[in-house]
Amino acid sequence: MRICILGATGLVGRESIDLVARAWPAAELSLFASRDQTLEHGGKSWDVRGAASLEQADAPRGDLALVALDDDHSARYVPRLLELGYRVVDKSNTYRGDPNVPLVTAAVNSHRVDAEVRLVANPNCTTIPFALAMAPLLRRFGLEAATVSTYQAVSGAGIGPLDEFLADAKRGYAEADRLGRPFDAGKYAGNTVPHNGKTDDGGFSAEERKLMFESRKILEHQALAISAQCCRVAVAVGHYMNAWFTLRDAASVAEIEALLGDAASAPFVRFLPGAAGEGLSARSCVDHRDRALAGRVRADARDASGRSHCITIAGDNLRLGAATNAVRIASRWYASADPELQSPT
Repeated sequence: MRICILGATGLVGRESIDLVARAWPAAELSLFASRDQTLEHGGKSWDVRGAASLEQADAPRGDLALVALDDDHSARYVPRLLELGYRVVDKSNTYRGDPNVPLVTAAVNSHRVDAEVRLVANPNCTTIPFALAMAPLLRRFGLEAATVSTYQAVSGAGIGPLDEFLADAKRGYAEADRLGRPFDAGKYAGNTVPHNGKTDDGGFSAEERKLMFESRKILEHQALAISAQCCRVAVAVGHYMNAWFTLRDAASVAEIEALLGDAASAPFVRFLPGAAGEGLSARSCVDHRDRALAGRVRADARDASGRSHCITIAGDNLRLGAATNAVRIASRWYASADPELQSPT
């Protein structure tokens, strides 16, 4: 089995290398990035070829390609990978809105990936943990509406912004200023800022639109009334969100907790009981990298019907929110040696 990782030197690409070793330990890896280089990762030196070499006549054919590129480069290289015989999981936004391309969160709508499908879009890093937590509720009680606020880690912006954030944080926190004035008000370190890229005329950013659109498509619930507000916080890894949701049928907090705490009903979810949210933090995500953390279920005091509640959800944006989900999607084509990375039907 030959697996191509395109975007191998980025944060998600490096995680993909590690996960492939768990899922398909005998696979042959072909790594590609912006240019020819050597990647030091996991105690090994990897030869990485420039992505442009894929357009050459002698480009290697293979079985599976995991693509972690920006939209423009995905649009350029994914068709070529398909020509070369690869089944492709693309992590960019390029194909998520295409009605002919499945947009899949493993264990939520994995049935969309079958032998006939050759290209699957991987959702946004906030959508995946949100969908994992909402899908069991939708199946059991019905789901009418959700309002989501996200607090997203800097690593979602890429390896360059993450390294800049870490350097800025080191400098800023070295100064004993209780007001945080050493930090730049327009940067991530010591700060919270709107996730406001590509804000439309209605005031919603691209990140907010992704969460709303993708959730409806993945949950296969176009009537879902959903709104979102997203921001970046001074955290390296781990997206954190609060979601207010309204069910079709009334349910108690205990019933919701029991459902989300049942591994068979809520695959890839680690539920933490109790309203205080102990153990439920962005930092906790890097200790449970392949699962959505969920907890702090509370009844909405504004709704006497028992249908509205609030929940906190968090997930490692590099793994669960990107590389892990992509590998689980691919496990529908090629069975994973690691059961934790095998997507159920």
